Amino acid sequence: MSREIPITAESVVSWSETPVATEVDQEVVLMNVGRGRCYGLGETGTSVWRRLGSPIRVDDLCRELMLEYQADPEVLARDVITLLEHLQEEGLVKVVAV
Repeated sequence: MSREIPITAESVVSWSETPVATEVDQEVVLMNVGRGRCYGLGETGTSVWRRLGSPIRVDDLCRELMLEYQADPEVLARDVITLLEHLQEEGLVKVVAV
């Protein structure tokens, strides 16, 4: 398995080359085929996932989400990075350190 790149506000994140994703009741469900695991993202996770279709800086992603959700910026950034770290661990996103 490849070494994971630490995710920061400056990192650029996007879907991995072959994400297995579908929408069920307007929420994204992802699958790690190699591990046989499925993940339901919920409303906020789905909003994050949709924005990863094109490479985006984590800072810009959080800025976009702040326009959609009324949340503390520090809490939102922490939660987004935590989600991205989990998705990276599962090979569902790729990260470029800048």
